Amino acid sequence: MAVAKLKKLLIITHKSDEENVLKKLQKAAVAEIKPYKEKIDAAFMQVSAPSGHATDLSKAIDILDSFKEKKQIGSKAGKYVLKRREYEEILEKYDFEQIINEVLEAKEEISIASSKINDTKSRLANLSEWTSCKCKLEDIKTTDLYTIKLGKIKCRQKEFSGLAEELNKKNIPVEKISQSKNSVCIIAAYHNINKKDAEECLGKLSFEEAETAGCSGTVAENIAAAKKQLAYHEKRKNAILAEIKRISKDHNKNLIVYLNYMENNFEINSAIESGFSTESVSFYTAWVKETDMDKVFSIIRKHKFTKVTEVEPGKGEEIPTMLENKSLFKPFEIIIDLYGVPKYFEIDPTPLVSIFFAVFFGLCLTDAGYGIILAVLALILAFRMKGAKNFMMLIFYGAIFTIISGALFNGWFGDLPAYIGIDKFFLKLAILGDPINTSKGSMNFFRLALFVGAVQIIFGMFIRFFDSLRRKDYGGAFLDTFPWILIILSLLAIVLSSSIAVSMQLADAPIFPAYLSKYLIWVILPSALVIILFSARNEKSWGFRLFMGLLNLTVVNGLTSYLGDFLSYIRLMALGLVTAGIGVAVNKIAFQALSFPAVGFIIMILILVFGHIMNIAINILGGFVHTLRLQYVEFFQKFYVGGGRPFKLLKDNYKYITIVD
Repeated sequence: MAVAKLKKLLIITHKSDEENVLKKLQKAAVAEIKPYKEKIDAAFMQVSAPSGHATDLSKAIDILDSFKEKKQIGSKAGKYVLKRREYEEILEKYDFEQIINEVLEAKEEISIASSKINDTKSRLANLSEWTSCKCKLEDIKTTDLYTIKLGKIKCRQKEFSGLAEELNKKNIPVEKISQSKNSVCIIAAYHNINKKDAEECLGKLSFEEAETAGCSGTVAENIAAAKKQLAYHEKRKNAILAEIKRISKDHNKNLIVYLNYMENNFEINSAIESGFSTESVSFYTAWVKETDMDKVFSIIRKHKFTKVTEVEPGKGEEIPTMLENKSLFKPFEIIIDLYGVPKYFEIDPTPLVSIFFAVFFGLCLTDAGYGIILAVLALILAFRMKGAKNFMMLIFYGAIFTIISGALFNGWFGDLPAYIGIDKFFLKLAILGDPINTSKGSMNFFRLALFVGAVQIIFGMFIRFFDSLRRKDYGGAFLDTFPWILIILSLLAIVLSSSIAVSMQLADAPIFPAYLSKYLIWVILPSALVIILFSARNEKSWGFRLFMGLLNLTVVNGLTSYLGDFLSYIRLMALGLVTAGIGVAVNKIAFQALSFPAVGFIIMILILVFGHIMNIAINILGGFVHTLRLQYVEFFQKFYVGGGRPFKLLKDNYKYITIVD
């Protein structure tokens, strides 16, 4: 339950061994490997881009995904689950370069076929307007003597006779082939002597010439030929699509496995390329857990041209931080990761924060019914979503305390038991009262929120005190922390021994005897004097030192700050009451719906289900965020710094598959 103890190693490997050594260390997942950086030019440290082969592989997988009728497990969906032996057999068995080329070539052929299909359809659409034309298309041309043109003009049917007569008078005979509402398809013929006048006349009529270049035979013959070509290209495209589906069925999983292999190889190659190298030797530093040293040495000994030796960290070198907690506390490492891991020589707050986080989360919801649903869902998702297991277990622990706090405060889907006549049993469990319906319950909630807040703050101060002793920072322990512990504990005891506690409804009667305050004041005064004199002890001027000491006692991280910290925990009560209040409102609205004839019961069920689901969703988010805030702002500020560098393990990362040993 602490920061793992690490050792630094220097690995010297010959080029012939280098890649194999790094691959085995990656597979063993026991070390953070970094190139030896001394005197390395920054430009030399640039990481090369993925190879063209890896890029083609990604393209091939995307192509297979894009042509699936229904998305299956693939590079952008879930993960394949394989045994390691199956994973290695796949890598050895298939010619992936050939498979990739087949996919890329098939995609290219589909693009070509699609283009030809579109061109042919466009050609058919153009020819279909001229189906009434019986002449051969090769005769529609311009010669030295005459010109024949096929096209259409913009005019109505009743206007055409007049236009045709006028064109004939100008020696431009035209013949109607077909017509539509606003245009007429014609064939026009004229001697080239009249070419200029003909083109001017046709231009005024918005003559649109048909595309017949390169065509021979009749329009009907060309349409028949185009239909044959269209059928051929569509058949060809469907055949290629069938081939792609076959490749996807046979090799999609294999390509995903190969993609993982290629990406892991790229990580190795990047390390090789960026290392501090001579022509024949490379140097690496490795951070290793003390308990894993033997594994690393065992791997290195199997390579004749690789040596490893333990070295001391450099002066001022930042040692990476690896959290090492028991499985019970492992989920709570998420809280630490979000804030920032501790520095190497700092304490790991994971087990210290665990019980507080779970209790506070439970108090923010305070509904046993919600807790049961949340616990069941979290357990199911923890087993189904391996990547999110720790987060789901974090929610599960919070759900357990939600059940406990809900039972203590009579929260069961709001006040649902009262509507169905079974509230007497649950009231027996609610030993702290009902905070919605009774003043006793609400005041108990208020007192509990302040109590757990005081416990956490004082616990944080004690952690700081003992951590200072561990680091032999006796000034920090006895001049900064211990006086505040005495002051806070004494002030709390004084308040709880006087009528102030009763007037603030912190207790029904003073908890401690009244005369206790007479003695505790002599504990507070010298402690306050120590803070005034020594809290700013690094200041050279005694006047400024005393001024800062007075501020530290009162305003700057002083009494007002501690008062604000204590009051912050009232948000636990506020969020708990909000959850309960919304639950009660949902029940009231739902059961009022019973007054509707026939459909009243169905409406009630719908309101109950959707209302409580929304209440759970909203308050889970609120509870999680505010519980985090109490840890980060009120608790961590008492003893924790953070800001360490996370330990980055060199290991195989299976983004698209899951390996089962």
